Amino acid sequence: NNNNNNNNNKDNSDTMCAAVVDSSKFPYPITEQHFRACAKSRRAMQIETLGFVLNDKPLQNVVFSTTERGGGQHPTHKNQPPPHNNKNPKMDREAVETFNRLSQSMCQLYQDVYMTSDQIHREREMVRARTESIVSQCEAFPPGTRVVVFGSAANGFGSPSSDLDMCLQLPPNTKLLGDEDDKNGSIAMAKLAELLEQTGMKNVDTDRLTARIPVVMFNCPRPMPNPGVDDDDDNAVLECDLSMQNPLACLNTSLLKTYSHINPTTSVLAAIIKRWAKARDINNPSRHTLSSYGYILMLIHFLTYHRSTSRGLTETVEKRPGDHRSPQQQQQPPPKPPLLPNLQWMDPQWPRQPRGAPYRELQSRPRNMIPHPSEESTFAVNTYFYRLVDQPTMMNLHQKFPGNELSVAILLASFFRYYAYEFDYKKHVVSLHSTTTHGLVERENKAEIDCWKVHFQGLAIEDPFETFYDVAHVVKGGNFHQLRNEFALAYTKIVDAASQGGATTTASSSSSWHTTPLKHISGKDLIDWICEPVEKEEAETD
Repeated sequence: NNNNNNNNNKDNSDTMCAAVVDSSKFPYPITEQHFRACAKSRRAMQIETLGFVLNDKPLQNVVFSTTERGGGQHPTHKNQPPPHNNKNPKMDREAVETFNRLSQSMCQLYQDVYMTSDQIHREREMVRARTESIVSQCEAFPPGTRVVVFGSAANGFGSPSSDLDMCLQLPPNTKLLGDEDDKNGSIAMAKLAELLEQTGMKNVDTDRLTARIPVVMFNCPRPMPNPGVDDDDDNAVLECDLSMQNPLACLNTSLLKTYSHINPTTSVLAAIIKRWAKARDINNPSRHTLSSYGYILMLIHFLTYHRSTSRGLTETVEKRPGDHRSPQQQQQPPPKPPLLPNLQWMDPQWPRQPRGAPYRELQSRPRNMIPHPSEESTFAVNTYFYRLVDQPTMMNLHQKFPGNELSVAILLASFFRYYAYEFDYKKHVVSLHSTTTHGLVERENKAEIDCWKVHFQGLAIEDPFETFYDVAHVVKGGNFHQLRNEFALAYTKIVDAASQGGATTTASSSSSWHTTPLKHISGKDLIDWICEPVEKEEAETD
């Protein structure tokens, strides 16, 4: 029979394929009970190995689902197209309402907990100015030395409780005064630490003066303390870190701040993702999980590499091999721009174009080279990115990226799904240098250029400026699988809430919510479920 089949023409092979999927031709009958048994076995295996029942149902099949609600079935294959043949499928009302409630609660939580008030910004500026005044009194630093804020307190992704990270910037063509052997500034920083203590700073800590970039830690009494707060209360001081010159950290802060200003939705998503990571105990580099900075880079990569679809969902912006626009498609509007512009590759002329002009990226990245701060004699770093130089440019980008085109809940679910199922960790690295033209950054290229591991199933995140540096290098094999399971669990919870109707969730066998009906679950409760803290025993076991 095989020899005969090999001689069949294409038409006969199509008939053969049709016969293969016809279960009536199988030697043994296949009934619905067999599929139910397989599904039951699959669920039991997932509970045993993952701790929850996986739901990898695509969002398009949730938002436009026509399956019967309340069944709690999860067998939909991740690549299966939506169950609609018409061009304008009807949205599932209950699923849309679930996403709307989640979106409203995410925005409200951000405003209540994570948005930094003008008072806090003024207070931080007062602390920075006071520190700069103290530096000007220290004989180890040349006149005109500035104190600059960087990190989460300045990049738009922090919170009112963020520490104040600051660094010293020497005037151009100057150097430290005094000891010529003080190459990295540790001796000068030690003198500054003494002066900080003399001028009223508390708990001055010099343990990190021996680091590659010396750091002095201290607590500054708040210039604008809350009424009724005792002087010994932790809320009466602002925790500060002051480091020697760190130009790349300042540039990185400026890059992230620009992203957060273009589209406010980015900051909302980052706040919820950081809240989730902290609650799930996967936000601690000392325990081989990812830093907050790593999660922000993952989010920006997702937003710069995806665009919205006409159905209110997301898709990648990559041009796949063989893609071309037919004459009919050329008469249609051009593809939408990404959810965020790639500031290191966007054509600088594009923001000045009228709204609706096709998004453009550069074929090669402009060069703005500076010596690496700790490896000056070895190599330089390309620090180019598009800067918002004036208010009209900012307004143009706000109009092109209004932030309200997609549901923020849809974006959160799409983010979790992308890193749970779609991103190929063995082939690619997470990078802000992934572009429409060049596609994703490949591991093989990083192995050749920067000696990164290749043929390795794990998370790798390229720093946007120090491209040789893997931000996720602390994440080991077992911890990578833990991270990926958490992405899948978060996605499962959102999809369960949106698609199961009145069913009882089975998302987590250890969850206190696992007997809670999901019908009409509030957005706040859904956030609390997604960000459900890991129990102590569970965290210690991990």
